[in-house]
Amino acid sequence: MTQSMASQRSPTGLPGFDEMNGGGLPRGRVTAVIGGPGSGKTLFGLQFLVKGARDLGEPGIFVAFEECSDDVVANVSSFDWDLAELRGNGIEFIDAQLSQSIVSGGAFDLLGLLAILGVVAKRTGAKRVVFDGVDVLLAHLGDSALVRSEVYRIREWLAETGLTGIITAKGEAADARLASDYEFLQFIADCVVRLPLRVVDGTAVRFLRVAKYRGCAHSPSEVPFNITTSGFELAGMGIVELDHPAYTDRVSSGVERLDTMLGGGYFRGSSVLISGAPGTAKTSLAISYVDAACERGEPALYVSFDEAPEQIIRNVASIGIDLTRHVKSKLLRIFSMRTMAADPEAHVSRIRALLAEHDTRHLVIDPLSALTRIGGESVAERAGISILDYAKRRGITVLSTSLLGNVNPTSEQTPMAVSTIADTWMHVSYVNQGGERNRALTIIKSRGTDHSNQVRELVLSSAGVNLADVYTVGGEVLMGTLRWQEENEAHRDQAAALHEAELREKTAELALAETIARAGTLAQEQLVREGELDRVRAERRAEAERLGRTQAGALSRRGADASSQETEVAK
Repeated sequence: MTQSMASQRSPTGLPGFDEMNGGGLPRGRVTAVIGGPGSGKTLFGLQFLVKGARDLGEPGIFVAFEECSDDVVANVSSFDWDLAELRGNGIEFIDAQLSQSIVSGGAFDLLGLLAILGVVAKRTGAKRVVFDGVDVLLAHLGDSALVRSEVYRIREWLAETGLTGIITAKGEAADARLASDYEFLQFIADCVVRLPLRVVDGTAVRFLRVAKYRGCAHSPSEVPFNITTSGFELAGMGIVELDHPAYTDRVSSGVERLDTMLGGGYFRGSSVLISGAPGTAKTSLAISYVDAACERGEPALYVSFDEAPEQIIRNVASIGIDLTRHVKSKLLRIFSMRTMAADPEAHVSRIRALLAEHDTRHLVIDPLSALTRIGGESVAERAGISILDYAKRRGITVLSTSLLGNVNPTSEQTPMAVSTIADTWMHVSYVNQGGERNRALTIIKSRGTDHSNQVRELVLSSAGVNLADVYTVGGEVLMGTLRWQEENEAHRDQAAALHEAELREKTAELALAETIARAGTLAQEQLVREGELDRVRAERRAEAERLGRTQAGALSRRGADASSQETEVAK
C-alpha cells in the first residue's frame, strides 16, 4: 500500500480488517455498519474510537441514539480497552436519545445536535465520530423523505468537518417499512460493512462482509469473526502475502522408526497432520510428539476437544508415557475445550491466547476436525487454516489430528482442507487380516524430505509406540497374528533346514575322521614296509660281499695268477 493510500485510510484496530481493506475505513467519509441485534455494531464503532484515541492520537465522539452513554461504557467494562479512562480523555460521549413525543411535537431535524457536535469536535480536536443506532432516532420521524433528509444532513456535516464517521443501523427490523426507509444508507455511504449473525448447525456464528468500498479494491466475501476481550478479531484474515520462516533443523516425532521413515523427523516450524478413523492411535502419536519435545526441555501446548486432561494423562500411561512430570514442570500445558461451547473463531482466539500465555514451541490440536461440528465446514476450514497460519508465522511446530470425513476406514479423505496445506501428512488406518484388526501407518506426503513409501504396522504396547518392519509374503504385507504365524512357520522351516545341514556336517566329519584314521594306519604300514625293504637291501649287499670274498679265496687256493684271479673274480 502506497503512502498516499495509507493517508486516505483511518485504521480501525480490528485485527485482519484493515489488511483486507487497504488500511482501514475511508478517512473523512461515511461508513455504514449494518447488522441485526447482537451482531456487534456498537462494538465495531467503539473499537474504531478506542484505536484512534489510544494508539493514534485521534480523539473521537460517540453519539448514542439508543442506549445512554453510561450503559454503553458499562457494557464493555470487561474489555481491555479502559474505556472508562478514555471517557472525557480522548473519547467524548453524547446522549442523543429523543422520545416520540419530542420528535412528533413539531418540526425536527439534527441541526442542533450537529452544531453541538461541531463545538465538541473543535474543542477536543476530534477526528472520528460514531452515530450509534441512528435508525432508532429516524424511526420516530415516520416519513421516509425526512429520514433521507436527515441522513444526508449527517453526511454533509462529515464532509464539512473532515471527520471520519460511522453510522450504525439495524439490518433487520420488525417493521419492513422502517427497514426500507434506511436501507438507502448503503447507497449514500462510501463504505458499507454488514454484520450478519446466523445460526449454523445450532451454533451462532458472526460474519463480516464489506459490501461496498468506493475507491478501494476489496473482497465482498463473508468472513467469520469472533468477539474477544480485545474486541473484534478476524483471526488470520487479511494477510495476503505468506511470510513463514523455513527451518532446516528437525524435531523428533517421539517414535524413532517414524523419524527414520521421515528422514530425520519433522521440520521445525512446519505443520503436521495425522488423519485416521477413531482408535487408530492418532492421539498416541500426538502424545509421543509432545513427550519428546518436553524431554528436550521445549514447552508444548496440547489442546484437546471434549477430553479432560486427567483422562488423557491416565490413558497414555498404558503406553508407557508419563505426562504428569511434564505438567508439573510447566513444560506441558493440556487445555481441554468443549467443542459445542463456542463457534470456531472463538476457539481459534482462545488457542491464540494460550500460545501467547505459554510461549510454546510446539502445538498439538486433537482433533482439529472437531471444529466441523460447529458452524459448518467452510467456517471450520477458515478457522483451522487461520490457526495453522498464525502458528507457522511464529515458528511454532503444529501437529493436528483429524477424524476421517468418510466412514470407510481405508479412506484418506479429510473433512477440512488442512491436508492440502500441511507440510507432512500421515494416515493411520485399520488392516483386517485373519479375523484381526491391526493398525497401519502411511506417510502420504512430507514436503522437503526423502520419506518412506512403505506401509508400516503401528504397534502400541507398554513400551510405547513402535513401527514394525515390513513383512511381505507373495507381495502382501502381513500384520498381527498372520505375520506371527508366517514368521513361526518360516522359523520352523529354517530350523529344520539348519538341523539337516548339521547332520550332513556331522556325517562329513565322521567320514573325514575315518579317512584320516585309515591314512594313519597306512602311514604306519608304509614305514614298516620301507624298513623291511631297507633290511632286505642291506642283506643283499652283505650277501654279495660275502660271495665275492668266498670266490677270491677259492682262486687263491688253486694258485691262479693275479690276472687270472682278477678275471675269475670279474666273472
